[in-house]
Amino acid sequence: KLPLACPNKCEVGTVPREDMEAHRKECPLEMIQCDYHNVGCEVRMARKDLVKHKKEKMEDHLMMTQLKLAKTERKLESTEQQFEKRVNRLEVMMQQMVISGERQEELLVSTRWFLHLSSVAASCDQVCPVIVKMTQFSKQQQGNARWYSEPFYTHKKGYKMCLRVDAAGNGRGEGTHLSVFLYLMKGPHDDELRWPLREKFEVKLLNQISDSEHYRVSCSYDNAHSYSAGRVVKHDRAEGWGFDKFISNEDLHKNCAKYHFLKGDCIFFRLCKV
Repeated sequence: KLPLACPNKCEVGTVPREDMEAHRKECPLEMIQCDYHNVGCEVRMARKDLVKHKKEKMEDHLMMTQLKLAKTERKLESTEQQFEKRVNRLEVMMQQMVISGERQEELLVSTRWFLHLSSVAASCDQVCPVIVKMTQFSKQQQGNARWYSEPFYTHKKGYKMCLRVDAAGNGRGEGTHLSVFLYLMKGPHDDELRWPLREKFEVKLLNQISDSEHYRVSCSYDNAHSYSAGRVVKHDRAEGWGFDKFISNEDLHKNCAKYHFLKGDCIFFRLCKV
């Protein structure tokens, strides 16, 4: 049990090497973020000063929280209006279609599932498991673009990540496959997390007509290079880790009675920890 000096030079003095991580989570001199950093407070302080800071900045924190809540409410209101318009358009289309009862029921199931995917993908609370929606797929593919999702977290106060999709393929999959990669990002909780990242994720390409027959691939960070799994310091994102050949273009565009992966020029992914 090799003793190490506390890097913060607190009163404890030395701590056994294997206990250092636990000590730093309690050390009164460890520099930490304010509990209100998620609503905009960027102050960092020694742990022992946190209570004093929150007491002195109570009004500022309340104002930040109110502004954040107002912004979230506006976003939710806009999202609800968009979905209401989409539902109304779908209802009009169904009224105009002369189809059998069996076909109409199939369309209803497909519509409900699509709206469910869209509503989850628009969620403000992006913590795994998350659903990611990529729009304008044809444009992305023709332009050979690299598309990045909105950031999400592996868990509450966890690792910050995003998904990258190359619609035209990358590397060994260029021109023949859809390429998908996970990226670690510089996050607000990095000081409190264990590095390098050692997690396993499941990436699903979702079937848009039923909650079954999804296309799934596992992505493990156990063997990832340090520049993909290590803490992000210099840039906003680390190097990507994933698949040049996630799914072939043939399978992606194949439509049958059981599954449609690409529909309305959109695709959906679901990401979760395994």
